[in-house]
Amino acid sequence: MEPISAQQVLQAAFGEEEEVQVWNFDPARGEAALCRVWLRRGSCKWGALCRHGHDIDLSAYSLRARRGAAMPHLVRGDAKASLESDTVAFVVCGNRAVYDYEDPWVAQRFLAPETAGTHLWSLLPLELAVQTLWSAGSSGAQALLTCKDWHQREISQKMRELTYQEATGAEFPDCSARELSEVMLARRLLLSAQAFSTKSDYQCSPVAQVPQPAPCLAVLLDEAVVFAVLQSGEIRCHRSSTGQLLASSPRLSKGRLLQAATLGKAFILGDDHGGVHLVQRDDLSETKQLRSSGKSAICALAALKANQEAYLCASMDGSLELIQVSDEDSRIQLLAELGAFSMAPALCAFAVGEERVLVSAGPHHLWTWSPGGLKAVAQSRWSGQGICHSCSLNDKLVIATTACCRLQWWSLNGEELRPDGETQAFRASNVGKVVDLCAYGDICASLHANLTHPNLTVVLWQGSSKAEVARIEVSGLGQSLALGAGCLAIASFAGAGRSRAGTNVLHLATQPLFVEKVLKEPKKSKPAKMFAHKSKGGYKNLKTKHAR
Repeated sequence: MEPISAQQVLQAAFGEEEEVQVWNFDPARGEAALCRVWLRRGSCKWGALCRHGHDIDLSAYSLRARRGAAMPHLVRGDAKASLESDTVAFVVCGNRAVYDYEDPWVAQRFLAPETAGTHLWSLLPLELAVQTLWSAGSSGAQALLTCKDWHQREISQKMRELTYQEATGAEFPDCSARELSEVMLARRLLLSAQAFSTKSDYQCSPVAQVPQPAPCLAVLLDEAVVFAVLQSGEIRCHRSSTGQLLASSPRLSKGRLLQAATLGKAFILGDDHGGVHLVQRDDLSETKQLRSSGKSAICALAALKANQEAYLCASMDGSLELIQVSDEDSRIQLLAELGAFSMAPALCAFAVGEERVLVSAGPHHLWTWSPGGLKAVAQSRWSGQGICHSCSLNDKLVIATTACCRLQWWSLNGEELRPDGETQAFRASNVGKVVDLCAYGDICASLHANLTHPNLTVVLWQGSSKAEVARIEVSGLGQSLALGAGCLAIASFAGAGRSRAGTNVLHLATQPLFVEKVLKEPKKSKPAKMFAHKSKGGYKNLKTKHAR
């Protein structure tokens, strides 16, 4: 490569609408005045014991580290005066370095960004370049992802597609980096949960199995903690990393809790008597009974995002109520009521731009509700029977029922829901019916239970491609499921335990995931202590006995 002068870079930098900074050599201060590692990396292993100066730090401009410990001292110079100087060391334009006296590629990237650093890859065919990086293993992927000035977008896209196909077994054209990262994180969390019932040379750390005193109807994630809502009317807060019990609420109702939803910084709970309870998330001991009883048991709850004080409540008799909670006296006000269902529906908040609408899934129909009031703006038919489950992804809605193992995908076009396909898990006969659905980002997780075989199955689906990307099977019967950023929680019934009723277990899988087990060395057998005195059974005493 032909060397590029600093004057050529300065002339090009003056044409930019950013501030130009120049550092020149200062021979008067000595040839070994600055620490080269500190100037380029911003850190030095010697720290305060380093013999060279740590006065200047240019690590924010991503300068590549060079060999050597010392370099000449630098002084801030005038940019225009440096056009006639030959002591220019570094030139910075805005928040990027455009000239480095030891790295000619910095100036090359600034003057010709479309070809800098890509001469070799541009000469290779696409398939050969991808195969070269792919054969390098993790080092090739790391070099591809960490390079800031990589301009071969076709190679990057092909590498993402190959990584996705290798990990999931499904093809996903035009896979983005965000979709790939979500899939890989969810897969690792799911595979860590597989260690709940299998023994291997690797353990998931930390992975917790927390016994619960009653069946868990819902699992709610909140950053570093997990809230388990029990059917007995109790809420238990656990640390997601270790499973440690942090707090628990008193029993809220004489009946059984059936549904739970988040309403701002609180939880809304519904029981089988139609009662509604409010529990503060920060203090579980602060509970309020909004309604003692209702017409029928509550089967679904969903909060309105447009109104932080309102939520939608569905009952077993098919009625739908829009209720608002008052902050002053914690009373509830019925805003609207509608009895349009012949069976219990499922409620789900669906994002449309900056607003959110509510979608209710009943038997054979879908209703879309505007956030301003209880008004059906669209209605669609679907083939569903049994108790409904629903969850919303980035731009799709997923619906399933307990009567089958299929998932139906819907997309919202304006104010109308349109079917977007139907998927079924591989070997669906061994998977079982859908027990629960949850979503995070573009990943949908479905919990299946097979009554003929006492095990549960968790299946991960990619929302963009509607393809199955991972699956695990764990012993027990599934109850509820929650997936978040770096945390997976599965509530299950683990079968017969100490009591005849069995045990309810909450499984938690978090980051970091896999840690190799450390095999403990067996203790060395120490020889018996020998005492010389005869009165203590020593060697002399033993010798005299044998002599007799």
